[in-house]
Amino acid sequence: MAHNFDAIIIGTGQAGPSMAQRLTGQGLKTAIIERKLFGGTCVNVGCIPTKALVASARAAYMARRGGDFGIAIDGPITVDMKRVKARKDGIVEQSNQGVTNWLKNMDGLTVFEGHGSALTR
Repeated sequence: MAHNFDAIIIGTGQAGPSMAQRLTGQGLKTAIIERKLFGGTCVNVGCIPTKALVASARAAYMARRGGDFGIAIDGPITVDMKRVKARKDGIVEQSNQGVTNWLKNMDGLTVFEGHGSALTR
């Protein structure tokens, strides 16, 4: 089946979704292709999960320094890594689903899931 598009975007990472919105907003028939995880590296394995883990580490650090700020905490400060990971996974899932839903419901955009490549003639 042949498709005709004014623009084709490969990847749903950092620039892909906003480019799709801009192009469809200008009335261009647009396609976006994603081979794996919507949102790309930042959302799924880079920026978002890293910041979630750093936030948990910072909270533990500050709790351990509570006495320096006049805060008394009875008992040791412990870290439950299963809960830290579950929190991180939840944040990543929410971000991934947000991008996925945004793109799949964008007027004028066709979403393809699979491997895309640029061909030159």
